[in-house]
Amino acid sequence: MSASRRVAPRPDDATLPHRVLLLTLARHGRFAAAATLFSTAHRTTGALNSLLAALCSSPSRAFLRIAPAVLVRAAPHAAPDAATFRILTSALCRAQRPSAAADLLRCMPALLLDPDPRSCRAVLASLCRRAPARDALAFLDDMRRWGVPPCRPDHHAVVGALLREGLAAEAYEVVSKQMDADGVAPALPEFERLLRAFRAAGSFDAVEEAFDEMLLRGLVPGARVYGAYVGALCDRGDLDGARRMLGCMERAGCPPDAGAFGAVAAGCVAAGDVGAARELAREAVRRGLRWDAHALAELVGALRARGHLARARPLLTDIRRDGCAAGLDGPAFERIVGEEASCPDPDEEDLCTVDGTRPSVGDALAPAPRPPECR
Repeated sequence: MSASRRVAPRPDDATLPHRVLLLTLARHGRFAAAATLFSTAHRTTGALNSLLAALCSSPSRAFLRIAPAVLVRAAPHAAPDAATFRILTSALCRAQRPSAAADLLRCMPALLLDPDPRSCRAVLASLCRRAPARDALAFLDDMRRWGVPPCRPDHHAVVGALLREGLAAEAYEVVSKQMDADGVAPALPEFERLLRAFRAAGSFDAVEEAFDEMLLRGLVPGARVYGAYVGALCDRGDLDGARRMLGCMERAGCPPDAGAFGAVAAGCVAAGDVGAARELAREAVRRGLRWDAHALAELVGALRARGHLARARPLLTDIRRDGCAAGLDGPAFERIVGEEASCPDPDEEDLCTVDGTRPSVGDALAPAPRPPECR
């Protein structure tokens, strides 16, 4: 027996020079020459993936035209494997072609290949950003058929895409039914987004349904969720229900914040009851609440959206005098309120100076002298 044995060369050793040349041509943008060399060389799956990886790493989009030709020339000698699809789908997503990447993954089961979860989730994320939301919703069903159960970030991305296109009913279907079927329990952030979307669309019955669904699941609303619900009640004109909800928040261990009081106050102004709005603001102050920049911006935004900002000048004056947080000084207050609030309704003559001119924003919002009986 010989003292030494000859080591048989690996199958890929013979093709190594061709693969190096292929990569060199591809990296220098000689795509056509690389494809021609590949079709005349010893074609293997490894060489195919190396060439595709080099093509797809190019900053240009030439691979969109050349890659199909490379795949055709590879057949039947080099069959694509899971790595081939991973390379191509990743490149298509970078090229903002997520629908093509999804169609490519749908070809894998026919080739007895299983789409891997990482590629599926990357394609789904790209679909949610750059494709119609219903395409992303359909891709969720594909993932389930392939044995890739959607996780919470997947649902979160699809719900966000649906809400951006105004498809709140479809988003609610995902949260209330599909997440459960996938073993993912909906949480408060999903319901908060739905409540805000239904409120913006004026679908108040849907607001009630989503809020009840959340409570039936045993979820305890926080201030933001309550705020969205209270705002929807005010938009519908149910001010009595909104006031009752403030009491419910207190009893539930989630005391209403300045934002919740501001939402109800804005509803009162819209209903023409500025006095009730001012009383609510005083109640908030008695509770030790103060309006910071965010809470004030929400209140001013709600008033401006309904065209009632000028009418709410007495309410804003009260807040400026007694209800501002320490970090909200006069100039910051004026920037949020804007010049529009310095133009009260014509019948509010008490805001005029002696000579009949309108006060400036700073003068109008300055602390008013208290009457003698209050001193």
